[in-house]
Amino acid sequence: MVNALVIRRNTQLAKDQKALRAAQYVRMSTDHQKYSPKNQRAAIAAYAAQRGITIVRSYADEGRSGLTIFGRTGLNDLIQDVQQGRADFNCILVYDVSRWGRFQDVDESAYYEFICRRAGIAIHYCEEEFENDGSLTSVLLKSVSRVEAANFSRKLSKRVFHRAESRCTLGILARWTGRLRLPPASYRRHRQAARAAQTWRTEAFQKRSRYSRSRTEIRN
Repeated sequence: MVNALVIRRNTQLAKDQKALRAAQYVRMSTDHQKYSPKNQRAAIAAYAAQRGITIVRSYADEGRSGLTIFGRTGLNDLIQDVQQGRADFNCILVYDVSRWGRFQDVDESAYYEFICRRAGIAIHYCEEEFENDGSLTSVLLKSVSRVEAANFSRKLSKRVFHRAESRCTLGILARWTGRLRLPPASYRRHRQAARAAQTWRTEAFQKRSRYSRSRTEIRN
């Protein structure tokens, strides 16, 4: 007779076994190379290995902004699986708070996490300096991280705006199509006329300087 380990339902051992199953969520827009999907998955895998967690599901939003949940198929699918009871895991592994989202209203970020926690599914932020265990310290640090994540997007928007503004000043107009385009024809004609006038003034000054030097040499 072969001895077998029987895990009964609703026992602590059964709960521990279920706790070893996790889903990972990965998101990257274009803000920093360290947030590449490959790097995120590597960090999450290392975190899971240290804690004996098995990753059984993967959700991803590559090339998607974290400002809103709209257009983020991965996060939407994750939330729907949790709400509809299709989740075969009881924890979610995320690289850090900013990968969950850079929501400008930090309560929105907390709301999506609450949906998961209400279903008994905890979220682990693998690269944060706190354990997301509901303690006062973790709540405070998590709130600070959410504010920093939102503020990063605000600062980035300002930098992009000022860069575009400076390019316009230099005669390079950037339209919001993902690439640079030439300015309108009327603007180009204006710039060409201005350059032509500047060139004419420079050449006239040089000619006048040469004429003055030649007259000075003749007198001497």
